[in-house]
Amino acid sequence: MAPKRDFWFGMVIGTAAGAITALLYAPKAGLEMRKDIKTKAEQAKTKGEDLWSSTKEEASRVASTTRERAKELSEKGREMVETGRSKVREAMRSGREAAEEKRRELEAELAEKEREVARSARQS
Repeated sequence: MAPKRDFWFGMVIGTAAGAITALLYAPKAGLEMRKDIKTKAEQAKTKGEDLWSSTKEEASRVASTTRERAKELSEKGREMVETGRSKVREAMRSGREAAEEKRRELEAELAEKEREVARSARQS
C-alpha cells in the first residue's frame, strides 16, 4: 500500500511544483500572479484533502471487507470441524453397533458349537 500512497503523494507534489513553476514564468503582474498562485495552492490543497479522504475511505472499506471475510472463514472452519466431529461420532457409534452385533453372532455360534459338542459327547 505504501508505494501507491507514495505515488499519489509524489503526484500531488509534482503537480503543485509544476503549477507554481508555470505561474512564475507566465507574463502576469505580481498581484495577479500571487492570486493565481494562491488559487492553485488552494486547489492543490483541496485535491490533496479529497485524495486523502478517499484513500482513508477505501482503506476503511478494505479493512471492513477483510474482517467480514475472516469472520466468514472462521465460521466455515468451525462448521467443518463440527461436521467432522459428527461424522467421527457416527462412525464410532456404527462401529460399536457392528461390533456388538458380531459379538452376539459369535456367542450364538459358540453356544451352538458347545451344544453340538455336548450332544456328541452324550452319543459316544
